[in-house]
Amino acid sequence: NTTMAGIQDIRNNLDGTVVKFIVGFIVIAFVGSIGWSAFFSSSDVNEVASVDDIKIDVTDLNFEMRAQDYYFQERFGNQDLNLDEEMLQKISIESLIRKASILSFLKESSLEVTDSVAYRELAKDESFEEDGKFSLTKFEAIARSQGYVPNAYLKRVKEDIALGFWREGVGSSTFVTNSEILENLRLAEQTRDVQFIRLNLQAILNNVTTTTEDVKNFYNNNSQLFLTSKLAKIKYIELSSKNLEEDVSIGESALREEYDLYLENFDTSVKKTISHLMLNIDEGENKSEVIALAKELKSQVMAGSNFIELVKEYSDDEGTKDNGGELGVTDGSVFPPEFEEVIALMEEGSLSDPVELDESIHLLLLKDTQTPIADTFEEKREAILLSISEDLASDRFVELLDQASDLSFSLNDLEAIAKELNLSTQAVDYFSKEGASEVLSNPKVLELLFENLDFQNDPTIEVVETQENEALIILLEDFKQQEVTPFDSVELQATVMYKKELATGALDELEAQIIDTLDTGSNLALIATEQNVELESYQDLSRNSSLLSGSVMLDIFNLPRTNLDKAFGSSKLDNGDSIVYRLKAINDKETAITPEEKLTFREFIGEERQVSELSELQLASQQSANIIRKF
Repeated sequence: NTTMAGIQDIRNNLDGTVVKFIVGFIVIAFVGSIGWSAFFSSSDVNEVASVDDIKIDVTDLNFEMRAQDYYFQERFGNQDLNLDEEMLQKISIESLIRKASILSFLKESSLEVTDSVAYRELAKDESFEEDGKFSLTKFEAIARSQGYVPNAYLKRVKEDIALGFWREGVGSSTFVTNSEILENLRLAEQTRDVQFIRLNLQAILNNVTTTTEDVKNFYNNNSQLFLTSKLAKIKYIELSSKNLEEDVSIGESALREEYDLYLENFDTSVKKTISHLMLNIDEGENKSEVIALAKELKSQVMAGSNFIELVKEYSDDEGTKDNGGELGVTDGSVFPPEFEEVIALMEEGSLSDPVELDESIHLLLLKDTQTPIADTFEEKREAILLSISEDLASDRFVELLDQASDLSFSLNDLEAIAKELNLSTQAVDYFSKEGASEVLSNPKVLELLFENLDFQNDPTIEVVETQENEALIILLEDFKQQEVTPFDSVELQATVMYKKELATGALDELEAQIIDTLDTGSNLALIATEQNVELESYQDLSRNSSLLSGSVMLDIFNLPRTNLDKAFGSSKLDNGDSIVYRLKAINDKETAITPEEKLTFREFIGEERQVSELSELQLASQQSANIIRKF
């Protein structure tokens, strides 16, 4: 049993390198974060689920919800993801149940992480060190000072380590045979010959007829398709530091003072760009021989050899050998003193004698020297003017924003607020969420106007910061909820939608009839003639072919190869048409593969299998556990 072998491997390696990986990735990452304290309540009253004898309570759930929300925001943050709390709750409960079922399985398998193992992993966090060593007293004091129970804290660490061992153990038990590699390669390179016919939705649609009564029934049964948009009528004041810059007045003396400050802080240090060729002094190697090699390489450069090519061939610095040995720029304080002393005496383009460090010898090349020159007042004037204007406008924006927030509570009159701020109001007649102007299309504004029921039912003056140094002061004058559009206004639209529904249904029925006919042994060529459509074919169709859509290609390659007479199917095309196809031939390819490609392919298949096996084992442990959901 490969799973139990993997578990046994875990037991045998509790003190091995796996621990380092697990702690680095799982345990230490959580120390000092939003905390394990949420896990340390075990009241039956707050219990939301149990897995065998492991209880999951409300505090477990709250912590997991925060962790899951953080994960989703990190993973999909750029897609404006807002998970419904109920959905997040369900996801979190299932996650906790999966973890608990694995921990229960590990306990039954007699896999336990000892306190000493957990302490060794915690010792890698300097927070728990005293005089350079792990201090149990300090660990307990820190845990208590943050509201944690030390034993419960340690228990969570041990559970996380155990889960990590399980994942690592299952992963180490996964293997791929040579025959499996060849079989997967054969499948990847396989091509197929197909015959097919296209069933045209538009042709059916052209023959669909309807009555006004039928269309009205469709309209009544699908009223949600004919709702008007929500409409908002508002007044607003736009507050922007950019607009405030126009009112900023800056004297020449202020510009001069800022320029003097620029000169005072101007960095005049010479910047030197350095490359190097590094030769390691390996254990047992004679240092003089390495220095001699370095001198020989310098002689080659002086005789005309290319320094970059010598770096690629000889340098032991893997991080820089592929970019010509470039180390970066120094002002005399960046590199080791041994380097800086030599660099200070070098001229641009020169190559140093061998420079010795503890375990390596270096040749330094001074590629470029730059002596900074300060801009004149005239060159710097516009930039200084812009910078001061932006700073003053930003300060004024903050003042007005605070003032606006106070006024929105004390006054319920937007015009009065505008007068106090010396700004103007803008009025916008009824508009929809989709029809919002650029200044009103900010997500925060749209959410307030179209999703916030409290604001819609009891509108107040709201201040919304749309982005840095920009805000809107909004008054909702009127709001119209969605209503069903009268039939007379959408009769044509309803007719088009109803006809398409009828045509799609007819197409589905025709597709099913053709499949039934093929199932009884009919010929696709004969069906093409009966349907008055063209019989088409593709030879040597590969999985990544662009001749048909990806979903259709997947369907075709999922057809069984055992009985070509019964290998047929149908798929929907993106434009609504249907395609009915029959598999005519399967063509296996003999493809040569290099050892490197074989290794890469093996690793890929292994990773896919590892994910699959982890999922299967996780599901199996969950199915075998006694799970009670109480939430």
